Amino acid sequence: MSLPILKKSANDIVVLSALRTPVTRGLKGGLSKMYPEELLYQVLKGSLDRSKINPELIDDILVGTVLQTLGGQKASALAVKKVGFPIKTTVNTINRQCASSAQAITYSAGTLLTGENKFTIAAGVESMTHDYFPHRGIPTRIYEPFKQDANEEAQNVLMPMGLTSENVASKFGISRQSQDEFAVKSHLKAAKAIESGHFAKEIIPVEARSVADESKIELITKDDGVRPGSTYEKLSTLKPVFTDDGATTAGNSSQISDGASAVILTTRANAESLGIKPIARFVGSTVAGVPSGLMGIGPSAAIPQLLQRLGLETKDIDIYEMNEAFASQSIYCIEKLGLDYDKVNPYGGAIAIGHPLGATGGRVTTTLLNGLQAQNQELGVISMCTSTGQGYAALFANEA
Repeated sequence: MSLPILKKSANDIVVLSALRTPVTRGLKGGLSKMYPEELLYQVLKGSLDRSKINPELIDDILVGTVLQTLGGQKASALAVKKVGFPIKTTVNTINRQCASSAQAITYSAGTLLTGENKFTIAAGVESMTHDYFPHRGIPTRIYEPFKQDANEEAQNVLMPMGLTSENVASKFGISRQSQDEFAVKSHLKAAKAIESGHFAKEIIPVEARSVADESKIELITKDDGVRPGSTYEKLSTLKPVFTDDGATTAGNSSQISDGASAVILTTRANAESLGIKPIARFVGSTVAGVPSGLMGIGPSAAIPQLLQRLGLETKDIDIYEMNEAFASQSIYCIEKLGLDYDKVNPYGGAIAIGHPLGATGGRVTTTLLNGLQAQNQELGVISMCTSTGQGYAALFANEA
């Protein structure tokens, strides 16, 4: 491919490492006895160990996290300092809902472009086991008269995500059968990626307290929400979760999960000055607004906005890693954009792997870059919808 976008420059933002922990089931999965600061610690330490990047180089660490108390700032700083980063290494947290660690990449890139920082880490973490169930992602304190006086679009930002899935399915005619069939394929693709050892390349194993006996430590090496024996017959028997006559079930929705991710970034000039070979280039990103009650359609707005700005077409992209919040919105976005299903989530998605909110942007990035390398392809896009009515998309170029 001889696209202008592939031309290299000293100012390029490049990826030196992109790794993640296993993603495991909330409450009963392999990481459920671990707290977010512990998961962040392990993915940061593991990334440094595997990449051989000197922690003294890192100027800033931006952590995507959605559910933690006080925005996760103090817990994240605790993890960073326990790893042994120098005093100069600063820490910040960001919450753009499901795109939080993806947005961390974007913001980190901006500081590298301006020269504010030379080396950064865009991380993400979520323990939905510990932080989701008290409020299920909905604020526990909203001034009710203020809400009632707001317009419908404003009120819909507080809508449970499952209802937005039902809205998309109803408005755009996404059948229950197509959603269940999509979910089965996600599980089977992810199961194949685990069995072949493909995911092992992107995963930092985590030492975790055992679910059965917290006094014992187990090494968690694999995603544990993937069901290799998934069939349409099994999924079709599950009852709708959000409305009695709906189509969104536990089987065709993303899983409540625990996990962490980390992406190390710098400029090409900085990498070359130290003899470090990049594995990819971060080309650019965008955020698009969509109706809050139909938040799942976000990628269908963000991806065209991104590609148009960068002078590309959907056919120029080799792999799309789109977060599967729900099968309903995934199917809608793929169909709306006219994408080849074989290019979308070739190793399965969040329906099978899981969706630890703050870590997901980094998770799909690691899976994308691993996939581009395995397939010897050049360009990939990550994208996800976010609650409150937004879509995020970013373009990466393989250099591994």
